[in-house]
Amino acid sequence: MKFIAHRGYSRRYAENSLPAFQAVMDHPSNGRSVIGIELDVHPTSDGKIVVMHETVLPLDNGATVPVAKLTFDELQQRFASVHGGDPPVPELASVLSLIDHRIELNIEIKIAAYDLHRFTDLITEEISAYCPKSDVVISSFSPDILEHVRPALAPLGIRFALIFDSMPLFGAIPRAQRSRYDLLHPWYRLLFDAPDKFIAAGQPVRCWTINEQTVAQSLIDIAPQLHIEALMTDDLGLTLLFEGEPA
Repeated sequence: MKFIAHRGYSRRYAENSLPAFQAVMDHPSNGRSVIGIELDVHPTSDGKIVVMHETVLPLDNGATVPVAKLTFDELQQRFASVHGGDPPVPELASVLSLIDHRIELNIEIKIAAYDLHRFTDLITEEISAYCPKSDVVISSFSPDILEHVRPALAPLGIRFALIFDSMPLFGAIPRAQRSRYDLLHPWYRLLFDAPDKFIAAGQPVRCWTINEQTVAQSLIDIAPQLHIEALMTDDLGLTLLFEGEPA
């Protein structure tokens, strides 16, 4: 079975941080059972694309501020005050430089308060400069986001994946639109709850987030029928237990 490092090696390092991504690159399973890194992106108000999961950060008065309303420097200061300093929030450009095509990148575009047109221009510029080699996947919980960015990014050889945690939500998407997804990224429980839906869809599946050996084994057992090609995990130690399993 193949694995994708969820927000980097986030079981041991701060999620979505350069140390977490570097740990994936240094792990003995990289290039064997580990085939990719998953990360989350947002724009800042001064035109940077940053890698972090949170869509808002708390203010001292108890309110919150969207990440997209902060400049890059303001984001670092606010993030440090919430999380206690290092490591700082990396820019996507720094992650691309670190990875340098040595592993596939699964980039999740977060649903948040930002200008999607401006963000599309920013991420298209950065990914175009990276010169993808069929090694970048763009994903989102939002079908509308995927439809919006597809015209700009598809010519770069990007693949697209829908993330979802509800079969009714997935079923509500028109069949023609669902067929345009190269990959499905469901919550792993859905594979046990509605296996027939994934058999019928016939699309490659990468499910999230699996950190227990028993759950991983159960998914590996049903992988061929449900088109499961990779499991996302926070714990790269899990990968060493299954490297002898069929891909």
